[in-house]
Amino acid sequence: MSPSERPARVFVTDARLDRLPVYAAAVRARQAISPTIWLVTGDPFFDRTLHTLSDGAAAEAVLSRAGVDAVVLTPEWLSLGLPRLNEVVSRGRYYSLSASVLGAGGQTIGHPFMVKKSGPAVVAVTGIALDSADVLTHLVGIRYAAPVLAAGKAVALMRQRADLVGVMVEPRAAGSAWGADFTVNVEGTAAFAMTPSNDTGRINCYDVSADAGRLVARTVDLGQFDPDSDVMQVLDSVRAAVDAVAARGISPPNGVPDAGQLSGMLTRGVLAAKLADGFVCDSLFVTDFKEPQDVGSLVSLLRDPGRLAMLSVQGDRLADWPEELVLRPGLTRTKLSRGQTYRIATTVEYLRRHPDMARPGFELSARPFWTICVDILESGSAR
Repeated sequence: MSPSERPARVFVTDARLDRLPVYAAAVRARQAISPTIWLVTGDPFFDRTLHTLSDGAAAEAVLSRAGVDAVVLTPEWLSLGLPRLNEVVSRGRYYSLSASVLGAGGQTIGHPFMVKKSGPAVVAVTGIALDSADVLTHLVGIRYAAPVLAAGKAVALMRQRADLVGVMVEPRAAGSAWGADFTVNVEGTAAFAMTPSNDTGRINCYDVSADAGRLVARTVDLGQFDPDSDVMQVLDSVRAAVDAVAARGISPPNGVPDAGQLSGMLTRGVLAAKLADGFVCDSLFVTDFKEPQDVGSLVSLLRDPGRLAMLSVQGDRLADWPEELVLRPGLTRTKLSRGQTYRIATTVEYLRRHPDMARPGFELSARPFWTICVDILESGSAR
């Protein structure tokens, strides 16, 4: 029997980029024997510096080179902003599954489901993001569909195309199988449940019978595999590129003794650059503050180095906003026009602590905040 005629083996792993080279080695060894499907769960952006300085490109490059078949597009992916997210999704050589996170027109942001012929069986999988409370689901241009409705619609469509259908969810949950034959990251369902291994020395996998009527759980010892050299090369390359950016020196103004003073300088710099009419945030930096000397230290100190949240707010609402609201020069609360709309900048992290501000909807800045900070510090406009 040729490998293409053998039943498929489904691998389920976490999304840690540093472990993808050895996961890839295990998956590719099996590909020489039978078809494989590789599903990755969790947050591929866990490495904050790698994600921030590569603007999502590091995860896309490593996942693509590793040969991953599918991930779930969660609200964390939306932090890239819709234009950048669409670039990352289109470049990725894997499915970014998204049945519940939709664009304004009702179309999925990523791919509604994946259909793959693996040996005699045709397997289909959809992805559901469960966290509807994340403020990023209030982005302008985003709709969040209830999981039961989104999964039900996707499962019905997959039934027309596949012998075996599954639902992969993020984050891990206990709940319904939504009419699927198997679930990934869901415990306590009537369907066959797949999960990544909690043992770092092993990888979970599941064999599909030739008639796609049965699944069998197995584990594979990772100790027998050396990390895949091609995937390791890509990982090392993106790390080197990020390290080069992080090592770039910056020159904050002299006499910046604490986070509050530097936060104020950067806030005024954003307003002086006319990026917004106002800026609201209690602190831009983590509490363990030390004056940043290079890009890497700046990014690690910023509570939210990603894109700024840009809100459109009418003047009558701004009059009652928190005292940390700073308005651009020449504009005071008494001079706000009640019917005029003002653009107010803040961080996504601040909105997560004040979700009512996010509910009317907001956009994200075209550039990450850390790049704006570097420009302000180097231009001297923060002085």
